Amino acid sequence: MFNVFRSRDKFVRITLGAILTVVAVTMVITLIPGFGTTTGSNGEDPVLAQIGGEKIYASKVQQNFQTIGRNAQIQPELMQVYFPQYFESMVQRKAARYQAEQMGLTVTDDEVLTGLMSADPQFFQNGQLVSKEQFQAFLAQQGLTLDEAIDDMKTDLLVRKLTNAMLEAIVVTPKEAQDEFNRKYQKAKIQYIAFPAAKFVDEVKPTDQELQQIFNANRSNYTVPAKTSFQVLVLEQDKVESTINLTDQQLRAAYASSLDNFRMPERVHVRHILISTEGKSDAEKKTLKAKAEDVLKQAKSGADFAALAKKYSDDKANAEKGGDLDWVVKGQMVPEFEAAAFALKPNDIGGVVTTQFGYHIIQALGREPARVKPFEEVKDGLAVDLRKQAVVDKMQMLGDQIHAALEKNPSGAAEIAKQYGAELISVPNATAGQAIPTLGNSPEIDGALASMKPNEISQVLTLPADRLAVVVLNSRAPARPAEFSEVADQVKQNFITTKSQEIAAAKAKEAADKIRAGEDIEKVAKSYKLDVTTTNFFARDDAVDGLGSAAYVADAFTKPEGTILGPALIQGRQIVSKVAGKQEADQSKFEAERADIIMRLKQQKAQERNPLFLDSIFHKLEVEGKAKIYPDAMARVSASYK
Repeated sequence: MFNVFRSRDKFVRITLGAILTVVAVTMVITLIPGFGTTTGSNGEDPVLAQIGGEKIYASKVQQNFQTIGRNAQIQPELMQVYFPQYFESMVQRKAARYQAEQMGLTVTDDEVLTGLMSADPQFFQNGQLVSKEQFQAFLAQQGLTLDEAIDDMKTDLLVRKLTNAMLEAIVVTPKEAQDEFNRKYQKAKIQYIAFPAAKFVDEVKPTDQELQQIFNANRSNYTVPAKTSFQVLVLEQDKVESTINLTDQQLRAAYASSLDNFRMPERVHVRHILISTEGKSDAEKKTLKAKAEDVLKQAKSGADFAALAKKYSDDKANAEKGGDLDWVVKGQMVPEFEAAAFALKPNDIGGVVTTQFGYHIIQALGREPARVKPFEEVKDGLAVDLRKQAVVDKMQMLGDQIHAALEKNPSGAAEIAKQYGAELISVPNATAGQAIPTLGNSPEIDGALASMKPNEISQVLTLPADRLAVVVLNSRAPARPAEFSEVADQVKQNFITTKSQEIAAAKAKEAADKIRAGEDIEKVAKSYKLDVTTTNFFARDDAVDGLGSAAYVADAFTKPEGTILGPALIQGRQIVSKVAGKQEADQSKFEAERADIIMRLKQQKAQERNPLFLDSIFHKLEVEGKAKIYPDAMARVSASYK
């Protein structure tokens, strides 16, 4: 871990101390905002902020925010809310990077590469970028160039190093560490009686007159919801696909027009044994080189290569597969490895190859020259691809035709469904959210119906499971106040539920009072025909038998043994409990855990303080004249999202 107080000089410690001082001050006062309302500009592109010598232009900020909003599917009406938060976070990160660089913190190219590999491992293999073009295309979807992605990773790593420095500066007192140890390992157990409302349902016997009175007093709570009658015409992709037949002539034409897709570069099937030298001294590398030479000698003497790989290879990703790297093409591996691999003939074993990762022993298992895959080899796959495209086109065409036909004749849904091979589903008197036969719940259809009028036709809707649908609204009955006869059962059930809950609460309080007065908890439970549950010992982070989280009975850890807790509503039941036992933390284990506890508490404090820490860095730079925000320009950009 980066440790600023051990690896940097006095300047870093003083600077960090100054920042932490600002954090402390920010906790009790509001710092004076920046430097007025002056607006920097670059022609038509206003400057929103400036950190050090870097100007932050509105166009780039908006471009990045639009990409984030699109990827996160932020609703348009919420963009104005999120934009200031995004801008503040971005400015704070840039200020933190600037501060880190001023303190002399750096990031190596290897650290950046490791960071990129951790973020997007699918584009890297053996520490190398597999395809720069694919990675750039992926980044473009995020609104980034490769250079911007590298710069963003440098920022992330520098900010992380700076916050790690803050972590080292946080103090955890001996008492805090001791209290946390006690909190973690202190245990309790309880006895409890559960009073479920369902136990007392039979005691609630409302009369028809009572229910009528309740209904009259709460008439506005009871309505008959709006109901719609509609028809849905559904196209299923599997059925449409079964109607598509591709001729050999069509397949050959498609093959001829896309030959470039079937060109295969020269490739070689290889396996290897890696003796890693990463992080080793020159002396250690000499020893490892001798080890590699010995393994090579064994391989060339006829020893089983796969067995040698399992025994000796440090490339654990493929050692268990006998070192098999499968087929590789040029540009996929590091240059030294690639040159050696493509120089081998099938079944040949080359000499020891040195790369940045260590010493490799490589065997070629097969080799294929560059070629164009023949038609017969790709015919089946080509047919699958063409059929997929054809079914998409035909589905959309049929959906459009069904929509057009229904627009002309809304009452002819049955004939139109039969004509175009669609399934017809008729739904009478449905409420919003009601499951539709064969389709289930469909928010897409519910959403379309919400704004439709009788005899209107929906747009072609895309449904799950590769289906398209068009909806015809036949009729709509608006919501209306309910008559008692229509909701009598609902009124009765609501009354029984409420009353049984009240009875359960009253009996639980009565029971708690009896136990507090000295009656035995077992006898009290039996008087209500209920049982007493005695739990195992549990810690604060444990689950309690039959209750769930220990947080529900947190007082069990702080109250004396014998204390009566509750009644409390826990998981829908009234619970009366008694603290039946306590176990204090074993202090003999404290020293062994002290370091871990201190680190955990530091991390908790750092997480709590991090937003304030980053904000204070910006304000410190602002006071020094090294950072500023242009509020007028910022307000105009933010307002553009209204």
